[in-house]
Amino acid sequence: MFGIETRVQMRNYLEQGLSKAATARLLGISRRTLYNWIEAGELERDPADTTVTYGPRAPRPTKIDPYKNHIAARLGDYPQLSAARLFREIRDDGYPGGYGQVKRYVRRTRRAIMNGEVAG
Repeated sequence: MFGIETRVQMRNYLEQGLSKAATARLLGISRRTLYNWIEAGELERDPADTTVTYGPRAPRPTKIDPYKNHIAARLGDYPQLSAARLFREIRDDGYPGGYGQVKRYVRRTRRAIMNGEVAG
């Protein structure tokens, strides 16, 4: 990742008439990187216009996802079921993961049910 200074220097060297190979050599980057920046129009845009916005990441799928409804339903009916018992049930249904993930999910779901929140 190259900063604004590198982009400004690239533009300056090219405007002064330096070759692309010489510009890349002076900045310590590959020529292909320089060509990519030129083709993408990165040198023409104003560096001050760049606003970086980050948002929450999309949740990653887990091995327990297909079994969450079953666990939530069982805990809704029987809130005191142990995580070990639920683990054995979903393992018999084909759950490929470990006990730790089930235990953490059961803890969160049980807490949500006890607080009257929607489990998920």
